[in-house]
Amino acid sequence: MSTLAGRSDRRPSRGSGYPPGIMSRTLAIVLLIPCLHVFADRTTLADPPSVIADFEDYLVIEPVGRGGRSPVHTDAIEATIVDGSWRTPEPGDAVRVGRVPRIWQSASAGEDGWLTDDALRGGYAVATIERDAAGPAILEARGHSMVYVNGAPRPGDPYANGSLRLPVMLEAGENEFLFKVGRGRVKARLVDVPRTDDGDPKTFFFNNADDTVPNAVVGVPLDAYAGVVIANIGTDWMPNRSLLATGPGGETVTSAMPAIAPGSIRKVPVRLEARSVDAPGVMTFRIEIVDPGSVEPVDVRSLDVKVVEPTAARRVTFRSELDDSVQFYGLVPSTAVPREGDPSGAPGLILTLHGAGVDARRQAAAYAPKDFAHVVAPTNRRKFGFDWEDWGRLDAMEVLEHARRTLGTDPDRQWVTGHSMGGHGTWQAAAHFPDRFAAAAPSAGWIAFHTYGADRIEGNDEPHSIESIMARAANPSDTLLLRDNLDELGIYVLHGDADDNVPVDQARAMRRSLAESHPDFAYHEEPGVGHWWGNRCVDWPPLIRFLEERSLDPDPDQVRFTTVSPGINPGGGWFRITQQQLANAPSRVEGTRNDAESRIELITENVARLELDLDDRMPAWTVVIDGDEVGPDAKLDLLNGRGAPAFYDRTSDGWRRRAIINPRAKRPERNGSFKDVFRHQPILVVGTMGDETENRITLAKAIHDAESFLYRGNGVLDVILDVDFDREQHPRRNVILYGNQETNAAWPQLLAKDPLQVDRTGIRFEGLEVEGDDLAVLAIRPRPDWTTVSVGVVAGTGPSGMRLAERIPLFRSGVHHPDLVVFGPESIDPDTEGLDGIRAAAFFENDWSLGEDHAVREASKVK
Repeated sequence: MSTLAGRSDRRPSRGSGYPPGIMSRTLAIVLLIPCLHVFADRTTLADPPSVIADFEDYLVIEPVGRGGRSPVHTDAIEATIVDGSWRTPEPGDAVRVGRVPRIWQSASAGEDGWLTDDALRGGYAVATIERDAAGPAILEARGHSMVYVNGAPRPGDPYANGSLRLPVMLEAGENEFLFKVGRGRVKARLVDVPRTDDGDPKTFFFNNADDTVPNAVVGVPLDAYAGVVIANIGTDWMPNRSLLATGPGGETVTSAMPAIAPGSIRKVPVRLEARSVDAPGVMTFRIEIVDPGSVEPVDVRSLDVKVVEPTAARRVTFRSELDDSVQFYGLVPSTAVPREGDPSGAPGLILTLHGAGVDARRQAAAYAPKDFAHVVAPTNRRKFGFDWEDWGRLDAMEVLEHARRTLGTDPDRQWVTGHSMGGHGTWQAAAHFPDRFAAAAPSAGWIAFHTYGADRIEGNDEPHSIESIMARAANPSDTLLLRDNLDELGIYVLHGDADDNVPVDQARAMRRSLAESHPDFAYHEEPGVGHWWGNRCVDWPPLIRFLEERSLDPDPDQVRFTTVSPGINPGGGWFRITQQQLANAPSRVEGTRNDAESRIELITENVARLELDLDDRMPAWTVVIDGDEVGPDAKLDLLNGRGAPAFYDRTSDGWRRRAIINPRAKRPERNGSFKDVFRHQPILVVGTMGDETENRITLAKAIHDAESFLYRGNGVLDVILDVDFDREQHPRRNVILYGNQETNAAWPQLLAKDPLQVDRTGIRFEGLEVEGDDLAVLAIRPRPDWTTVSVGVVAGTGPSGMRLAERIPLFRSGVHHPDLVVFGPESIDPDTEGLDGIRAAAFFENDWSLGEDHAVREASKVK
């Protein structure tokens, strides 16, 4: 039973629930639960979990702030957690929001376990669980945005998938669970962890939820990866354990088991092999966690792999280069019969993007097989994922390349289409990557967040103000800024005129924008139909014919291209925009290449550096950029090597060709803004040099982010301690430092010579200075020992600053941050407005210095 706290001796909530102090690498992590210091590792097959407690009685409160798709939000309860004044409430307690008090009220879950209340459309629910003794448990909760477990932030399950099973540490006595809820209801219970024959909790165990599994194909030996979730309730970070997968034919494959933070979960790749795949059905693999020092496995489970016919729709898995996670996509194979020795007969590829909540394989299966193309459906990393922006957009491009390479498709015959959220993804993919597709065909798609109900951050007349910098950070979400790119490919728009989900006005707005000037535009409204009208609304014959009839020009002589970030797409073919003058503002190139005259003429806007791949077709080229003629240079050709790309820089005296460029400067592979740190197999390095409170909060924040990325993006973020980090042992990876230069021992290895300084007193960077011990800082800096990867900083200038960083929406689509942003505590106070709580923001120059594109303001005077 759950009981509400209603005692007169109310006290602060407990700490993070994680180690209060972290010792050197030679010592064990000290957990809060003394009885967990030693766990046996012998195993039994998993039994159904026993329920420790169903959450039944709560206190609820209606919203106490403002949210939305914004880099800042306000929240009166979070403000008390940040400043340390939070206390477990009693019925009737009030929280002030402006001049209007919000009241905590009693509420109970229904017989089905769901607590449903209108207050929970953005409000909170709090419950306490009494325990006679300390011990581990698994929290199974649904419907919430996040939860504080004895003060530690953990991710939520807002889509009620039921896939997030979190190990938690329960204390003897009262345990507090504070749920932030957005959709009006929440359901929660605690179940026991798996146990050994002796009744001891297992240290590492399978979570038995949220698997990523491929399909096997009849007649094709299986050699593929699956992803399985493993929980760690012990004290080891770097276990000397591995995973053993045994196939139905006895084939065994061993996979390494990576570090898993204590009290956390991680999805782990497992390689599956089966030499003989004879018939449709199910193949069962035995997966074991094995310890070389033990005869018995630590834990064991079975994993079913569905076997399908070669012509059937299927799931294909792959290892993502982004984070080394296991991802999948849906595939409907083409019925075309390849002609041996005839590459011209290669099929094309239809990339189809699913709507919110739709499984990628189901999306693919909505299409009948095509005789001219494979149908490929990426996942957006999840059914909801990132609205085909950020990591969802990266997933689409990664799947496009993986499928093209493995299926041998024709790169000049690639098309993108999608429905609903996938229709928005179609606009995004076509606008950002017009060089990848011959045509785009959105169905029931919305254009951009700000055209579909969300607010758009507005800049002001000062291009280097905080408002303008933050607005430019969000430009990748604004499809219309890239509208001219859509003229470079065929466009077919499909929408039902009775759509009550995505209004048909979204399609009509694009028709108004494109129809008059677009050279290859088609539009169809189906009368009387709504949002989903069966498979026809994606596999629409006129739309499919439109795609089939179009192909890319692999080597165009004319170019017209716009990007808002070279880090997303710098261009393709024979030119790239590699640096901008004003970061994240639209950069444009338009011009022609004349092979007969060995001459290129270009007009640019907001371009600082161009890279031209002139290859070795001609001995010399004359390049004219914005009227400046830059003739051939035999000396530079000799220095760079014939056929090497040529670099052209905008200078105060006009455009100049460069012989040598600084490889450590901004470039498409390492461009910023802040979200760019979550690429290149990022590793989160947790500071341990602070005091007990600082270390506890910093560790909890890193675990929260890693688990959030797993939930939101089916992703993997390695988490290690700073004392275990060695930059020689972790090459070519982005590193994200949690903590400041006083609390994170890895800081000197990566940022000792960097001008960025963050300590307990404030932040300083060249001429930028913000003082305070309660600031949260996000920053991206170049990693000094590699030219293509970065160092991220997630820092607090003190414990309250690190608390302030806990709920910055790092993984929410439509929310963006520049290269540097500093939050003051007033950023979450309901009495502030908009971006007032952001104390500093900056986009760094192309050499990563401060430059002019930054702004600082004084703390808001909140009353």
